[in-house]
Amino acid sequence: MRPVFKIIIIYEVVFFVFWNILYYSNTDIENWFEAEILTVIYTILSSMALGFVFVYVVFITAKLTGMLNKIKNIKDPRKNF
Repeated sequence: MRPVFKIIIIYEVVFFVFWNILYYSNTDIENWFEAEILTVIYTILSSMALGFVFVYVVFITAKLTGMLNKIKNIKDPRKNF
């Protein structure tokens, strides 16, 4: 699997968990979900887009600065050589 797809899957899972925690931890937000569903959809999608842009900018910055190569060269401590 390509690294970009892994990032997207992790990103989606994080935001799914975030919205579930937000939804079930606050009773007022449940009423807001029912009353203004279009606003809810816009808020969820826009926050997901913002999160994706943030993760992608961090990834591209790490790639351009050479940090990804340094991270890839670190030995795996779980393997005995």
